[in-house]
Amino acid sequence: MSVTIKDVAKKAGVATSTVSRTIQDSPSISEKTKQNVRRVMKEMGYRPNLTARGLVNQTTQTIGVILPVSQGQGFQNTFFLSMIRGISKACNEKKYMVSLASGTTEAELLESIQTMAEGGRVDGFIVLYSKKDDPIIEYLHQEKTPYVMIGKPYKYENEMLYVDNDNIIAGKDATNYLLQLGHKKIVFVGENTKQMVIHARLKGYTRALEDAGVLVDPNLILDVTLPKAAYRKKTQQLFETDDFPTGIVASDDLIALNMSYLLSEFGLKIPNDVSIIGFNNSIFAEKFRPELTSIDLHTDSLTSQAVYQLIQLILGKQTLAVKIILPHQIIERQSCIRNDN
Repeated sequence: MSVTIKDVAKKAGVATSTVSRTIQDSPSISEKTKQNVRRVMKEMGYRPNLTARGLVNQTTQTIGVILPVSQGQGFQNTFFLSMIRGISKACNEKKYMVSLASGTTEAELLESIQTMAEGGRVDGFIVLYSKKDDPIIEYLHQEKTPYVMIGKPYKYENEMLYVDNDNIIAGKDATNYLLQLGHKKIVFVGENTKQMVIHARLKGYTRALEDAGVLVDPNLILDVTLPKAAYRKKTQQLFETDDFPTGIVASDDLIALNMSYLLSEFGLKIPNDVSIIGFNNSIFAEKFRPELTSIDLHTDSLTSQAVYQLIQLILGKQTLAVKIILPHQIIERQSCIRNDN
């Protein structure tokens, strides 16, 4: 026979309403009582019926997570994977489930989101990206669907909830780190700058160079979304010269890793020939040889704040536009050394 809420209440010595409110993480119940009830639930193997709970509360207890349009690269990107893991952890703590929305085209992604929203399958969405002229954001905003963005919005900045790092300052700090080590010829390598986060980091890179009196050379800005042959050729032209760049700011740790492999084909070593710094402080940073210096964006804090703010919005406890900017940190490892040339 399955354990019921009455069984839990009896063993915990509380009313069934107290167990119910504990499941809902109600602020009207003390933390001591919640801990006691949760301990009994765990001992008895009780699992709340989230579907039934949703019907009573007229909610689904489900949050949709929107990935950017891709051909599957999103599931290979360590940043998005860490975001999904963090959101899942935070949702589990709040007794919410997670449903992913993805697509290979904007039309496909929009259709998926409309199905989830209009079919009552989710209570709200967390958007994991920000870009210019996005029909997804237009739909969510115009339909007044509860949503929170991780990243700085291109539009509706003063009308929505978002959680972000200051990626302009982060890009500037990464570039200054290399400048302070004596590097003057520094490459920025990233993805399509239509993505707000890449655009912001690139802006920080250019500002750091300008502040240091270093000429910003467009030829030192590499776009990894170029066709593979074109990207390789451009990289080869930069690094197979006597005056090759000695520093690289990579907008993602995986991009930094792939760049190191490419440089090794040209006979260059990290960090003896070229110093490199990445972003996200992912698992690749420690697996990198030598270990990669990287910007830690504190993804656990980003995701927990996004989940909290969205649930507050869903429950009607948050009605104002809010922006939360979290700090970043340079994690120094062995991929950068001083350039005394």
